[in-house]
Amino acid sequence: MGQSLTQPTAHSLASVTLTGDLARPVRLTVPDLLAWPQHRTRVSFECATSGVQHHRFEGPLLHDVLYDAGPGFDPARRKDRLRFLIAVTGADGHHALLTWAEIDPDFAHAPVLLAVGIDGTPLDRAGPQLVLPQDRCGARHISGINAIRVDGRYPSWK
Repeated sequence: MGQSLTQPTAHSLASVTLTGDLARPVRLTVPDLLAWPQHRTRVSFECATSGVQHHRFEGPLLHDVLYDAGPGFDPARRKDRLRFLIAVTGADGHHALLTWAEIDPDFAHAPVLLAVGIDGTPLDRAGPQLVLPQDRCGARHISGINAIRVDGRYPSWK
């Protein structure tokens, strides 16, 4: 998509910063994320503490947004993508960790969303949400995402 660094406006739209092993680190707002193809999903989270919750989410795929930022895969290393981790942080301090293989179309191809809307309500001011429809319990659901770090810098183990 070729998004450029977006500066916060006077209306204080929430933003998410993509950093780490990326050729094009960027700060994005919910309106920026609307430039990607939007996917919709219905999710039922079944948790012991809060019971079953049903929601409708829409937003771009996490893979599409991160891939556009240029992850630093080494083409000389076979299956280099498999060593990359994705750390997602919410404004409230919640964290979730995913592997690149979970979201990559050549591997698990999980439809993980950076949701820009929930139940028909836009998330412009609250910020995007991490939605993993395949998770039975919403423990990796992160609201108000403010940072995503892509990390593939690990030493070789021999």
